[in-house]
Amino acid sequence: MYKRVHLPSDSDWQWSRITPFASTVQVDDLIFVSGQNSIDDSGNVLDPENISAQTRNVFERMKNVLASAGAKLTDLVRLNTYYVFDGEDKDATMFWENMTRVRLEYFPDPGPAATAVRVKGMPYPGQLIQIEGIAVVGKSRESRVRVMPKGHWDWSIPVPLSQGWKVGNRIFVGGQISADCDAKSVAPFDIRAQTQNVYNFIQKVVLDAGANMEDLAHVKICYKAGGEKAKEEYLSEILSVTEEFFRSPGPAVTAFGVDLLYPGLVLEIDAMGLVDPNRRRLTLEGEGSACQSKMLSDGWHAAGEIYVSGQNAMPDKSSLKISTGIEDQAKIVFQRIERILASGNIGMGDITKLNLFFLRGEQGGGFTEDFHKVAEVWGKIAPSTNPSMTAVQTHGLPADGLLFQADCIAINSN
Repeated sequence: MYKRVHLPSDSDWQWSRITPFASTVQVDDLIFVSGQNSIDDSGNVLDPENISAQTRNVFERMKNVLASAGAKLTDLVRLNTYYVFDGEDKDATMFWENMTRVRLEYFPDPGPAATAVRVKGMPYPGQLIQIEGIAVVGKSRESRVRVMPKGHWDWSIPVPLSQGWKVGNRIFVGGQISADCDAKSVAPFDIRAQTQNVYNFIQKVVLDAGANMEDLAHVKICYKAGGEKAKEEYLSEILSVTEEFFRSPGPAVTAFGVDLLYPGLVLEIDAMGLVDPNRRRLTLEGEGSACQSKMLSDGWHAAGEIYVSGQNAMPDKSSLKISTGIEDQAKIVFQRIERILASGNIGMGDITKLNLFFLRGEQGGGFTEDFHKVAEVWGKIAPSTNPSMTAVQTHGLPADGLLFQADCIAINSN
């Protein structure tokens, strides 16, 4: 259903060596790049615990992967960076800046709309960073428009990143935080105020792109896990503010727990949109994702594409029927995704990007083991489907008992 592109077998180690996932998927002018890793052709982590070296390795691999698809780093419009730092919060900024100084050697100017969040772990011990992206080529590359609203927040060091990109009828909004022009946190630790500030920034980007909030198909909420409030109460307050910024029905939402860079921050949100007056909401009647209210959506079908929200093994929030095994949860999640896609007349073979979010629980085993178990479940449910993929271990999922969550993008390429 789509063109699958990956590096030759004698090049760097790829997900496709040991899992059913591709390193790169291309549909027309869009190129979806899997999470790139600092791993050699035997599956060993290169430069363990060295963030600068691993960041360089990852970007070199991304250059090679894009080149295999006939693209360059300058073609990136979206970039997601997941990194692991186990030190004190006060030292996280220096860690991020060391990582970003290397990233600056590779970022084009103007650069992609970007999100960078601190997660708990990667699939393999010693891995500190994983970077994924979306690039555009051809006519889409030629017509793209950078979106940089005036009076926006800024980063702690000068970077050529973008707050957003408009590519035809698509809108990419980079990770927005509650900060000022000097990268200082605004409304520290105030969940409601920060969420409102973030959505105001998102709205600025969307309006400057000539669209409106209702055109956003998917919203990714990275919230600070832990603290005085239980995570369900914490997330509930964020989602309550989310509903204030959208008319019903709202976007598809994926939410997971992270640590954040600047002191006092409690969330970072990015978004993707498609301007299509004939777009259609997708939902599973009688079922609901644990992190969603009735106002939010399981998915949106617009312009031949489907954006699916974070799906998990909690089919009914009022009756906590959560399976305790990672394989069972993965099976439930992938079957939900399959039904959502089918309601939009799209199949599993049309999935171009799959995101896997893990939480290592008492019943979950190690993250590496869980990752391979989930990859095996995927191979059984969708044996001929090889999307690009990113997998990270989060600091929290929307409800107790959840070990796994997944979302995806699917494109009907017929």
